[in-house]
Amino acid sequence: MNKSKLQRLQQLVGAPVEVRVIPRTEWEQAGGSKHPETGDCLERADSSWLLAKADGSEFKVIDIRAKLTPLERELLGWALKPVNAKPQAGASDSERQARKLGDWIEQCIAAGDVRAEVPNQFELRNRLFDGMIPFLLQNEQADDREPSYAELEKVFRSFISDDMFLVPLREREWLVLGSDRLLAEVDSPEEDAPEQDETKEVLYSLATGLHQMFTEEWGGECHVAVGMPIIPTESLVQTVSTLRETVYLGRRFHIGMQVHLPWMVHLERLLSGIPESTRARFMEEMMGRPDLFTEPETITTLDAFFAMDCNVSETAKKLFIHRNTLLYRLDKLKQETGLDVRSFNDAVLVRIMLLLYKVTKRK
Repeated sequence: MNKSKLQRLQQLVGAPVEVRVIPRTEWEQAGGSKHPETGDCLERADSSWLLAKADGSEFKVIDIRAKLTPLERELLGWALKPVNAKPQAGASDSERQARKLGDWIEQCIAAGDVRAEVPNQFELRNRLFDGMIPFLLQNEQADDREPSYAELEKVFRSFISDDMFLVPLREREWLVLGSDRLLAEVDSPEEDAPEQDETKEVLYSLATGLHQMFTEEWGGECHVAVGMPIIPTESLVQTVSTLRETVYLGRRFHIGMQVHLPWMVHLERLLSGIPESTRARFMEEMMGRPDLFTEPETITTLDAFFAMDCNVSETAKKLFIHRNTLLYRLDKLKQETGLDVRSFNDAVLVRIMLLLYKVTKRK
C-alpha cells in the first residue's frame, strides 16, 4: 500500500495507520488464525491488524491504532482481498472454491504445517471423500498459454470420472483427486500379485495414462506423480508436499522419466539430504575410474539391471542382448571397479554411485 493510500485510510478511520511486517508467530500469539486469509482482521487491545499479505513465516499487516466497527472490518477486508486473475469471467463456484483450497494448501506448506487438516469452513469438503487417489501434475508449456480450469476439468473428467476434483496450485501445477474405484477398473498385469504391489502397478498405469492424455492435448514437458489413496480432509497438505518432492527427486535423479512414484525414490530422498561435500568425498573414494559413468553403455546396462531387481536373465531381455553379453559387461565392470553388482553389498554401493553421479555429473 503506497503512502497516499495510507494517508487516505488514516483520514477515513480517524486514527494513525502504518504498515508492519511481523513474524507469523506474533500473529498467532496475538490470537490470529493459524491459516489466515488476506483481509482478515485481528482486534487487539488498542489497535486492529488487517492482514495485507502472508509470505511464509512473515506477515505484512496494516496496523490501525483504533477499534474498528464490524462494517469497517468487513469493508476493509473486502478491499484487501486479492483480485485473482486466473479464474475467467463466469468462473464456477467449484473453481473459486478449488482455487481457495489451493491457496490454503500453499500457505500451509510455506508455514511448514504439512499435517494441517482441511478446515470446516471450506464449502467443498463434501467433495473430499475417503479413498481418493492424488495425482500431482506439473507442466512446462511450449507456449505461454496455461490451460483454463474448465478445459482441464473437462478433459480430466473424461479420463478419470465425473466425481474427480481439480485443485490449482502454483502456476502450471495441479492436484487431481479421483475415486479409488479407479483401482478396480484397470486390469493389473499380474492377477496373482500381492494386493499392495497390484495397487502400485495400477496407480502407475493410471499416472502414465494421465501423462499421455495431457501431453497429447496440450504438449510441453509434463511430469506426473501419484500416491496411494488418501483421506483428503486429513492429509491433503502432506500429500501435496510428498508428491511435489517426488517430482523433484525424479527429475533430479532420473532424467528422462515423466511419471514418478513416492515408493520408488526412498534412496534418492536419503541421498538428497546428504551434504554436497559428503557426497563428493564418497564418490572420490569409490571411483576407481572417473570416466566410468560417462560411458552410455555402462549407464544403460546398470539402469536396466537395477530396474529388473538385479535379475540377469530379465535384464538381458530388457536390453535385447544375449545373456552372455550382459555377463561380459558385468565382469568388465568388476575388473575396472572391483565391485560385482551380482553381490548385494556391491550392488548397493554401485547403485548409490550411479545416483550420485547423475546429480553431480562428475567427469
